[in-house]
Amino acid sequence: MNTLLFGLALATITSSPITAEPIITHPEPLKMTVIATAYTPRPEETDSTPWLTAAGTRTREGVIASNNLPFGTKVRIDGKIYTVEDRMNRKYTNAVPARIDIVFMSLEKARHFGKRTIEIEVLNTGDEAHGVRISKADSADES
Repeated sequence: MNTLLFGLALATITSSPITAEPIITHPEPLKMTVIATAYTPRPEETDSTPWLTAAGTRTREGVIASNNLPFGTKVRIDGKIYTVEDRMNRKYTNAVPARIDIVFMSLEKARHFGKRTIEIEVLNTGDEAHGVRISKADSADES
């Protein structure tokens, strides 16, 4: 009798449609507070190749520089998506909080943005093998 009841229960379970919550495969974006500055691709603000990023792409709006995020990392700032394709001066590598530099094509817009503390959302880490590098260095080292 028990075998019959178990068989009926099993048949009911396996033949009924199962509605389950979808499995979340992507974690929530990593939120970070960073110091953000603005720059333009002018020779006064860059190296000898102002229109070329460290990743080898052309400088344009939508690009950010970061020493703590791998190339290709997508970051959301105020609802807009940016991609890490450039690097900052190496003195900012161990800055706490981390720093980013946002490309603006207009000097006026860059000056208007200035320097501010903002929250960013890291949507992916570009080069997954290296991930996000956050230093625990003393913040007194930054200028």
